[in-house]
Amino acid sequence: MYASARELAKWGLLHLNNGSLNGKQVIDSNIIQLATTLQSPSYSNADLPENGIFWFVKGSQAKKSEIGALVPNGAYQILGYTTVTLLIIPSENIVAVRAFNSYGNPEGYDYLKDVRTFGDAIMLDLT
Repeated sequence: MYASARELAKWGLLHLNNGSLNGKQVIDSNIIQLATTLQSPSYSNADLPENGIFWFVKGSQAKKSEIGALVPNGAYQILGYTTVTLLIIPSENIVAVRAFNSYGNPEGYDYLKDVRTFGDAIMLDLT
């Protein structure tokens, strides 16, 4: 799927607003809630990222989480092949999009560090 940063932001806003767009319910809010809340089994490995449905969801700071340590619990994020990141932080009413739109990574690139830094930078900007 190819989408612009603006289209991704609209997708994020639709999720942030529980399926409502311009005051009209276009997706059942129960579906949005199901997709963006923790669905990972409670017995899963504490090092691995926590998941909703298609979204990474922050319920704790898992060792291999894609969501930064400064981002509050309840936030959720989806990632794309071209290093696209869509982060929703409901407690702050924030939708944030990052789009590099490039394939491949330079030598020494630390994917987890990079994607976590994006969310942490959003939170640092709030202070």
